[in-house]
Amino acid sequence: MKDMIMRPKIWLIILAIMHTFMGVIGSYITMGGSIENLSIFLYLGVVSVYLLYVAFMTEGQTQARFATVICAPVIVWFVIGAIMKLELYGVPVAEMPSGLLPITLWTLPALTGIMNWNSE
Repeated sequence: MKDMIMRPKIWLIILAIMHTFMGVIGSYITMGGSIENLSIFLYLGVVSVYLLYVAFMTEGQTQARFATVICAPVIVWFVIGAIMKLELYGVPVAEMPSGLLPITLWTLPALTGIMNWNSE
């Protein structure tokens, strides 16, 4: 079990599922399904596809590095968004304390990716 938790794959899958439900479906319900917001729903969906691609189509060192490269910049974006109180379509990017969940979910695959960076 401990070995499984230390792999980026499990965290990428969890992140992709949460990103789809909270990012795409949750935003769709909150913002309404209007054409003005369609681009953000599609973009969030594309990010979920990228995460699932890395989880299922790569392995080992490649997967660890992809997980780090995809997830680490998002963590920085959330932290900057929380500090500067940035908004995206009128909704706070990372309003605290509710911003801790997405920061944590994006940190776990990046952290396990760093830990497995040179694995093979």
